Amino acid sequence: MTHPPDPDRVQPFLKEVHYPVSKAELVHIAEEQGVDSEVLRAVRLVPDRTYETDEEVRDEVAFGS
Repeated sequence: MTHPPDPDRVQPFLKEVHYPVSKAELVHIAEEQGVDSEVLRAVRLVPDRTYETDEEVRDEVAFGS
């Protein structure tokens, strides 16, 4: 089992996101930004829903979906 990435590694990517945003959009933005593989994997694992804030995304990533 892998651990979620450090939230400090996720935060820079989230600064470029305009909310609300779907999981599919989050994955697309992460791929476009070329985030590291650990962060991209974590974004791909968040639940498929609409996120209203970066805090919601960070919480899901930190939870290790």
